[in-house]
Amino acid sequence: MTTLNSRLQLALLNRKKGRNLLEKGFTLVELMIVIVIVGVLSSVALPNFLSQTVKAKGTECTSNFSSILSQISAEALLDKDEGDDLATTLVASANENSEVCEYDVADIDTDNTYVGTAVGKGDLADKYDAKGCSNIDNAKRVIETDITGGDPEAEADDADCT
Repeated sequence: MTTLNSRLQLALLNRKKGRNLLEKGFTLVELMIVIVIVGVLSSVALPNFLSQTVKAKGTECTSNFSSILSQISAEALLDKDEGDDLATTLVASANENSEVCEYDVADIDTDNTYVGTAVGKGDLADKYDAKGCSNIDNAKRVIETDITGGDPEAEADDADCT
């Protein structure tokens, strides 16, 4: 009788094991709830992510613009004519290589100051505006930026390097 009992117990265990395999997994309702939750989180996170990419591209423009003004001022300390030539070269190169900004730097004015602008293009069109200056005499460099998120009327304040 013990062999019959052990066979019966073994059969019952195998049957129970098979039933558990069928019962494992998620129901359709549980999966739908997860999909709804992920959708809601995505709808909240996506706009924040997109605004952060605009800010990152604006920071790239500001960094490049600052670098241009610094290099021009350093060269102009040695020779003002070389600074003007370098300004033309750097701005042309930056405009050719940048997909997000258009740069412009004017030649040195009477205050020994280079002034320039950076305007967004592509994804940053009408969203980014910067004005900057770099003074050779006092080594002051100021860049005023405005990352608006789509307000074309807003502009960066005039930078003052005096």
